[in-house]
Amino acid sequence: MHFKYMNGFIIGLLFTLPEIVFGATAPTDFKSFVGLIVDILATLVVLVFALTFLAFIWGVVKSWIIQGGSAEGVKSGKNVVLIGIITLAIMVAIWGIIAMLQSSLFGS
Repeated sequence: MHFKYMNGFIIGLLFTLPEIVFGATAPTDFKSFVGLIVDILATLVVLVFALTFLAFIWGVVKSWIIQGGSAEGVKSGKNVVLIGIITLAIMVAIWGIIAMLQSSLFGS
């Protein structure tokens, strides 16, 4: 997999991350500090979830549509689907844990 476009995305993310962090109000107590950290984690989990889903879709398209009927392409496609499903299940579990933390700590 070629990552020549990923460098620009990572640099863009690093430039927008301070806006996410420093754009929020400064925490005045421990509860607001934890709320800020949980909000940042929730934003990052959604971003990673979206990137994982896009990588999964690209792997499926590349393996089964672009490489057509080759045996190596089908084998690669099966591996991509298996790894993608496991990764997406883990990401949904992490997203659920963060949602439970938000609801139990902050009641919203």
